[in-house]
Amino acid sequence: MSLHEVEFTSHNGRDTIFGWIYVPVRPPVGIIHLIHGLGEHSRRYLPLITKLLDAGFVLAADDHAGHGKTAMTTGIWGDAGDNADEVVLADERTLAARVREQFPDLPYVIFGHSWGSMIARGLVAGGSDGVAGLILCGIAAQMHGIESLVDRTALAAEPDPESPVGEAYLGALFDGFVSRYGENPGPTDWVARNADVVRDHATDPFNNFGAPMSVRFIRGFVDLYDTANGDGFYAGARPDLPVLILAGDADPVTNYGEGAYHVANRLIGTGHPDVRTRVYTGFRHEVHNEPEIRDDVAGEIIAFAQRCVAE
Repeated sequence: MSLHEVEFTSHNGRDTIFGWIYVPVRPPVGIIHLIHGLGEHSRRYLPLITKLLDAGFVLAADDHAGHGKTAMTTGIWGDAGDNADEVVLADERTLAARVREQFPDLPYVIFGHSWGSMIARGLVAGGSDGVAGLILCGIAAQMHGIESLVDRTALAAEPDPESPVGEAYLGALFDGFVSRYGENPGPTDWVARNADVVRDHATDPFNNFGAPMSVRFIRGFVDLYDTANGDGFYAGARPDLPVLILAGDADPVTNYGEGAYHVANRLIGTGHPDVRTRVYTGFRHEVHNEPEIRDDVAGEIIAFAQRCVAE
């Protein structure tokens, strides 16, 4: 493997985005653009990245504004500037352009986890020409709090967009996230049922999931959720685009698996027949990190991506 670190100025004009392009030893067969989730960073995916490299894929990933090494460098966590949804989409387009410039002839597959699944769908909503396949892992869909409880009107009217968002909004957004996990669950037990994965998520200094998030960041998060789950995504995805959806049926981010099926059924209903959905029984949000199934999840991703780049 060879590793190339890339840096570019964020669309917000403030941050330097740090990214990485991982190149396999063998001649590459395609590119997978990996987009990480909320409150984490891209190097948490190294076990999966390693398997994808072994399968011959170039991997491109970065740490979003307000996250990971990007935030560690600026000291600004949980904020991406004004219009955060537009910022993260533009930054991922910049990374995509960088890796595709380096490997112009390789087919290009997008992988997005959680918030990253929203970003991935936001990219596709703008058109999917040149995208060979779309992988949505831990898909954010039919989230109870964001669909039923978040007061969008009040959020839009908050007078100080750069201030930390109030607990009432966060409580609404993450409502019921640990309600199905028995007595005295930890606040991030929704991440995985494996205690070591949850502990690693909590102690990783580049994760900082508990960092305060700004009002404008949450506005952008909600706006991007609406884009990802709205008509634009289904209209923007060309009819022959292959889509793989992965989730756990104990994950509140995907409405305990129902959100994954909802998106798959709506894709099929809007003329997108090439959809595969895999919902893992008893597992939570990070199906790609759960020790019992991560090899199976990686196998699903590799088999799907190999088919995409062969077509």
